[in-house]
Amino acid sequence: MVTVDEVKTHLRIQHDEEDGYLESLIRQAQATAEDYCRVQFSEPAPEPVRLAVLLFVSHYYENRDNPDRAIYATMRIAFENLLYPYRDPVKMF
Repeated sequence: MVTVDEVKTHLRIQHDEEDGYLESLIRQAQATAEDYCRVQFSEPAPEPVRLAVLLFVSHYYENRDNPDRAIYATMRIAFENLLYPYRDPVKMF
């Protein structure tokens, strides 16, 4: 859905030291998007879904030392707004 190189470009990261951490954030972001939408996305994922994953990864990368609830709430609203059109309201957990 989103690659480490795409995330690094988005975040303007020019080193490889945190690639493992970024991969972990990508997996979590994709799982969160799929859980929210109640679907599994096939490749290529729709662009708004990819942007939501980038937003999620960016938030947790840039705010890992400062868990500000207001910043999280703003990110969560944007994340859900990008994903809402792809949500399957019929499926239940």
